[in-house]
Amino acid sequence: MSTASVPDELVESLRTHASLLITSSEMKATGAPDPRDDFVRQQLRRAAELVSGAAALGAVANSACLGILSRSLMEQLITVLWGIRSIENAESQSSAGTAQLAKAFKMNLEEGTAQVFDRITGEEVTARYLEREQIKRSAPPSIQQQAKEADVADLYTVFYRFLSLETHGHNESPKEQSEIVNLCVIHLQGIGGISRAIGQGCVWWLIHRHWPDNESLREVLGLNAKA
Repeated sequence: MSTASVPDELVESLRTHASLLITSSEMKATGAPDPRDDFVRQQLRRAAELVSGAAALGAVANSACLGILSRSLMEQLITVLWGIRSIENAESQSSAGTAQLAKAFKMNLEEGTAQVFDRITGEEVTARYLEREQIKRSAPPSIQQQAKEADVADLYTVFYRFLSLETHGHNESPKEQSEIVNLCVIHLQGIGGISRAIGQGCVWWLIHRHWPDNESLREVLGLNAKA
């Protein structure tokens, strides 16, 4: 009696797509250089890593991790569509990691779980540092707000919110192997569509210097397919 498993061709297609995303990140942009070029190249490389990871998870039928990865990619799609709308958006998103690190550091200073010392005297100067710390890094808006500003609010409402259930542990994991495999197939197909949409958004910017229209996004996400 054979055990149900994720189709090899589905896993292999994601591996192929990951390679295409890397190739796309190296393509030459049209026209004059723009700060958003680096942003989309970075997003393409990140998407390639996530899709490659999804292929590995699919090969071992890890449905829970695939669900979490689906949400990460959906968040990235929204971020890409928001980021290419303006240079300010792209720069804000690119510096988000540094901004969050600074925020976490400041929070720890305020809670007393971290301290600042003068490099020369060795004096503890945490209070003085917090008093004069005026640099405010511009953190990007929430994913929900990004979706609204990018005119793709439905991606957040219809997909992102439901994908968050698995991320926060609110989904009941299937027990039967056939159910696990079926869920993996659904996740892998979704990841394929989302990653293609990320690739489309980034490549459209590099070639056309614009973002894809919603109808094109619906097409690549498979939302126009008839049941």
